[in-house]
Amino acid sequence: MTIAKTIETARQHLTNGNAGAYARIMSGAVRAAASDRAANAYRAAMKADGFDALAAQA
Repeated sequence: MTIAKTIETARQHLTNGNAGAYARIMSGAVRAAASDRAANAYRAAMKADGFDALAAQA
């Protein structure tokens, strides 16, 4: 799955009120990222979505 598609899927869960699924998808994506560019893209999306603490931990 592409970076954009993963972020889109996670945001769909967040929009539907499932913050836990969002957090699991995004933190897992950061851990599985094959490059710093990908990890930073996920972290930037988490910060934009108001999950600053999660982005700092990941």
